[in-house]
Amino acid sequence: MLTPRLVVTMVSPETGRLRPTELDVLPEPLTAAEHGLMVGSPPPADKRVHHGNWMAWPNIRWALTHMDELRASGRISRGDGTATGLATASPAGTGLDLEGLAIDDGGGGTWTLDEMLSGTYTDAFLVLHRGRVVLERYFNDMGPSTRHAMFSMTKTVTGVLALLAVDDGAMALDDPLTDHVPELAQTAFAPVTVGQALDMTDGIRFVEDYSDNRSDIMRYGTAMAFTPAPADWDGPDGIHEAILGFTERATQPGEVFLYKSVTTDVLAWATARATGQRWIDGVSERIWGPMGAADDAAVILDNHGIAVSSGGMSCTARDLARFGRMLARSGRVGEGADERQALPAALADDLAAGGEPYPGSGGGYATREGWTFHRHCWNMQRVMGAFMPMGVHGQRLFCHPEKDLVVAKFGSHPVTGNVYTDVSHESLYRQLIDRC
Repeated sequence: MLTPRLVVTMVSPETGRLRPTELDVLPEPLTAAEHGLMVGSPPPADKRVHHGNWMAWPNIRWALTHMDELRASGRISRGDGTATGLATASPAGTGLDLEGLAIDDGGGGTWTLDEMLSGTYTDAFLVLHRGRVVLERYFNDMGPSTRHAMFSMTKTVTGVLALLAVDDGAMALDDPLTDHVPELAQTAFAPVTVGQALDMTDGIRFVEDYSDNRSDIMRYGTAMAFTPAPADWDGPDGIHEAILGFTERATQPGEVFLYKSVTTDVLAWATARATGQRWIDGVSERIWGPMGAADDAAVILDNHGIAVSSGGMSCTARDLARFGRMLARSGRVGEGADERQALPAALADDLAAGGEPYPGSGGGYATREGWTFHRHCWNMQRVMGAFMPMGVHGQRLFCHPEKDLVVAKFGSHPVTGNVYTDVSHESLYRQLIDRC
């Protein structure tokens, strides 16, 4: 089993390059303002956040709410429709009591809710029960209209877009990816189907280790322009060129789940080819607009204008909650006379169902025993009846269909991987479920 490690990305004082650093204790959860980041005109050089250092601690505390200032970005339009309403209600009014929570802190003690939000470097926290906002809290200079990086929660958006293409008949789950992207014929993706890509059982050899600068994901991040390429960079330029470089397999297609970001971008490429529509336009017209988003979202672009569909989106906490509830309610949005079908019910229900656990379905983490990764979304249906899009540094969207409960959370946790706080979040979710 994989063991969580306290590894934080820092700026090396010797080279000025980003360097994963193993710490003994977490840094104090100071806000961006308390760190003095981007204060002044201009800010002091050591307090300036830019494309080359935004992924380092403490710079992420400012960067994750300013992503479209750091990289070329595309706008995901909400369209001209009416926003889906989110009424505010007291916990008592929804039957959800938030008082007296005792949350496992992962170290043998307990946290209050306030302590947990601080201890997990929360930027936004929103609890939606029966379509009403029970609790909405913002920290670190974030507010209701502030967009925040979603990171790999973007993957679930990409998964939904691919499923819409399947529902339309533009592609099928058993289509080889090469039917839509012939350029993949000389890569390890050649025998992989759309359905296998959706569940990340493609078998591609890809190491998603953020604690190793030499790992595939770190080099892939450079290719997609998350960080600037060093002067001696000899790797690919752009997402598509990087994809074509993956020629090795770890397993045969369909055998085992292995989480990897590159598969999402392959899926997005196939979907764009099948539909003839850019990822940005597809998300705007098929998801963001129909769900009744209140605000435009944004997505980081690579050097060739290709959306980082594996982790580049930013949106508001309220729109994130809208997305989760739409999936949890069989694709429906709105209440009463305003209720409408925004996504095909069968599509949303398939994503929520989660599939049967299989060897390695929890990604090898002891904290995710019994989970699956189904239709590009983490799923705990067999564990606690829920599913949850997740992104690094603390992005979580917990969705419980039976309880009509959605918990949206943005964060800027120093540790990249979310497994470090899995225990605390599961403790919170189980208590909320019990109280619904």
